[in-house]
Amino acid sequence: MSGYYLAEPDVTGLNQRQAAKAKRRMELLRAAAKIMADKGFHAMRLEDLGEAAGISGPAVYRYFSSKEEILTDLMTGISEKLLEEARAITRGLTDPRERLQALIHLQIDFAMTEPELIRLHARELFRMAEEGCERVRRTQGAILKMVAEALASYDPRYEGTAGRVAAQLLVGQINSLELTRGWASPALARQTAVHLAESAVGMR
Repeated sequence: MSGYYLAEPDVTGLNQRQAAKAKRRMELLRAAAKIMADKGFHAMRLEDLGEAAGISGPAVYRYFSSKEEILTDLMTGISEKLLEEARAITRGLTDPRERLQALIHLQIDFAMTEPELIRLHARELFRMAEEGCERVRRTQGAILKMVAEALASYDPRYEGTAGRVAAQLLVGQINSLELTRGWASPALARQTAVHLAESAVGMR
């Protein structure tokens, strides 16, 4: 898996040793996301993680202090990256339809490229310490607020609580794309997701 959050890290300005550590850390996060999504948090052994990333189990501690830190980095990192992307792509968009459409397509891109992280969130979020959980909830709340506001701007029927409900349902529907992985082609899954999401909010 190599989505836009778990892509190669930006090593601009880092020396060779720092760059190598940043890349190895990302390799471990990628491997951990897949192992945890497939086997669960408790079933992931550091030996398995190290082997998947090409290092020994004990060497993982050079990069992370515990499995809990890995899970927290994955969950907070993707939530904050998604919020950052949402703000970036809607900055300067004044047309309500374009703004809503941009947010829908961003969420679909996320669901298509980071299915392991969606699965992890559904199954393992409760294992994080309260501080990490709160960071994730706060960030996701900000994303849902953006979607709700975009919905209300596009269609007055979504003002107030109706917009919050619609945003929650819309994002949940899109995130269920991860359930199609393995038996539906990515092209068909994306095309269908766009059609259903835009139809659900009256854009088609």
